[in-house]
Amino acid sequence: MITEWTAATQATDAILAGIALPRPAIVAVDGVYRPSVDSALLCKHTVTEVARAEATGRTMIELCAGSGIASIYAALAGARVTAVDDRPDATAAVADNAARNDLHVDTVLADVRTWIPPAPADLVVANPPYVPVSTVAVDDGHAWNAGHDGRAVLDPLVRHARNLVVPGGALILVHSAVAGVSATLDGLHEHGFDADVVDEVLLEFGPVMRGRTAWLATNGLIARDQSTERLIVVRAIRRLEHR
Repeated sequence: MITEWTAATQATDAILAGIALPRPAIVAVDGVYRPSVDSALLCKHTVTEVARAEATGRTMIELCAGSGIASIYAALAGARVTAVDDRPDATAAVADNAARNDLHVDTVLADVRTWIPPAPADLVVANPPYVPVSTVAVDDGHAWNAGHDGRAVLDPLVRHARNLVVPGGALILVHSAVAGVSATLDGLHEHGFDADVVDEVLLEFGPVMRGRTAWLATNGLIARDQSTERLIVVRAIRRLEHR
């Protein structure tokens, strides 16, 4: 299913409105990624995955948690949730937002590219940084900058996913197609997952992407006249046997 929008705020609200749970109260914190369309997509598919469980108490890990909105939706749906981020302001925001909604979410301050949980989870979700950036960028874009090809966090997560997800468990990733779709799908297949794109949203470039269009085009990451990007949702199931 492909949904086409031109206004990110409208798209975010529409996606969240379609989730069959009360919308949680989320307070934005300076320096922590504010929920946007990609966050809403992650929430939508997180709730869908938690609902697939036949028993309550399914375990979930959110990587690159930011404000923790996906973790909070998962907790509302009955999952036992751990939220991981590498910034103290983010893990504090998750804890505060969970408490604001009378929920509990465990938080871990760690580098998601290398962190190994005490036990793998039934479900792992992530909306990692995925925006390509030149080495001379000066913005404080820790929450979105992801190296020259947008895969500085995605590739380690793909390689590392088998340490995070139980056999038969699910991984949900949200990122821009500008960062490469086949690289994600092929990498997951190589590392023991069956993966597909299960949702997409077409958006006009936001301010960060608009500010980089010339550089992105020069480096072959977008077409010269391109002004939109596809946000994709990848659902991957860890194979019972790694082949």
